[in-house]
Amino acid sequence: YITIKLKKLAEFSIYYPEDKIKQAYISLLNSPGSLEEKKQRVDNIFDNALEKEKERKLNEQAKNGEYSNFDKIKHVISVIAHSPLAPFVTIYGGNVPYLITGKTPKRVIGDVDMGATIEDMQMIREFITQNPEIFKVVIDSKDYSENDYGLELEVNGIPVTIFTHEYTPKGRIVRNFKINPITDSIDAKAILFYGIYDEETTIEQTIDNYKMRLECPEYVYIQKSVAQREKDLMDIEILKEIIDERKLQYLKSKSGMPGVLVSETFALKEKKNSPKAL
Repeated sequence: YITIKLKKLAEFSIYYPEDKIKQAYISLLNSPGSLEEKKQRVDNIFDNALEKEKERKLNEQAKNGEYSNFDKIKHVISVIAHSPLAPFVTIYGGNVPYLITGKTPKRVIGDVDMGATIEDMQMIREFITQNPEIFKVVIDSKDYSENDYGLELEVNGIPVTIFTHEYTPKGRIVRNFKINPITDSIDAKAILFYGIYDEETTIEQTIDNYKMRLECPEYVYIQKSVAQREKDLMDIEILKEIIDERKLQYLKSKSGMPGVLVSETFALKEKKNSPKAL
């Protein structure tokens, strides 16, 4: 079964070293689960490899100015901005520099990341539940944990994630999660960002004909300077055009290294509420 999948990957010029294949085969052979479950894991790895290759090719096209999906991203943000959710959510990450400058990214931005306070999440969930034709719930972390790590939605075919945060005397605690497509699980974390508070890292930005709350470019710059992935370096070049140097230095002086407070993993097929809330 693995050999068949590898031959299909080769049709897309995707190859793996022999030692890696052997290692994966032994690991899969010795792992728990039925034959069908093991085949499903192989399928997940295969699908994930194809998705990454597709993303790589689109990013190459985006670098050359031959492809952009940012109009779709902006449309989804416009839908959110014109909904009752707008005052309660803040857009994070890679969308920020392009929303502020109006420039087209030279990379593919595949989703919209937002944050909301835990106190507002009940109201957000109620609104989303009442509008399923606009906001399709993909994953709700509360189906798996008493800790609220937020929601993953789909809006007009674009993934939209709402992470949760709260403020303590030490700084901002962000709870977020990601779906691991290979293991069919959810990896969730609660991270403390020392010295960081909402009023200092959030701005209101006019985008086209509407307003939206964004994470300030200075703090996005700090986070991307730490991550240093290729996409982060591309975003940093745009951020350099709009950051306030004094505010950047001020936030750098206040913020410490993030610390993971809680890390949890949940199987997608097993909804439960067993973990103890923080």
